[in-house]
Amino acid sequence: MLHLQAVHLKGLIQKASLVIWEEAPMAHRHAFEAVDRSLRDLMDNDDEPFGGKMFVLSGDFRQILPVVVRGTPAQTIDACLKSSTLWPKFQQLHLRENMRVMSAQNESTATELAEFSEFLLQVGEGSHEINPALGSNCIKIPKDLLIENPVEELSDDGEDEDIRPRAIPRGLTRMVDEMYADINNPEIANDEYFANRTILTYKRGRTAH
Repeated sequence: MLHLQAVHLKGLIQKASLVIWEEAPMAHRHAFEAVDRSLRDLMDNDDEPFGGKMFVLSGDFRQILPVVVRGTPAQTIDACLKSSTLWPKFQQLHLRENMRVMSAQNESTATELAEFSEFLLQVGEGSHEINPALGSNCIKIPKDLLIENPVEELSDDGEDEDIRPRAIPRGLTRMVDEMYADINNPEIANDEYFANRTILTYKRGRTAH
């Protein structure tokens, strides 16, 4: 049972009329069940799910499922929200209109976004073409999404000594140029430019700097 000791937090939860849980499919079902038990106790309502609180869950089950460390496929499925006794209590609403496509600045951008959206949908549905050379679990990435030779091996000269042992590939520069083509243009690459774009980094914490 989750103990809610903070009085102000308890009051806030009791007054809340709606709880929105983003990326719900990634959470372990035990998390939902723990919240359910806690809210039933907090709201003194054992008869309704989550103590009568309305929950809106968002997410896509085609994406990352709950992570079970060293778990089997069966254990991963068991960890999913759909395996919980709470799942039948939810009403599913499907969002079918791509707002990014509809609000695109021009037809070319809209077409590009629509094609990428269709690619993601095919991957999620398991209908996208596979790469037979790599095996049935590997898909074939469209050529327009690939960066040619993004990784180059380090040379043996002293030029790369300063970046060992981190072993940063020289091809990183090419990848940056592909992802952020306008990064060297001071009139374009301002704070707003970066704020509106995904920052590629191997550690999430580095995006804060």
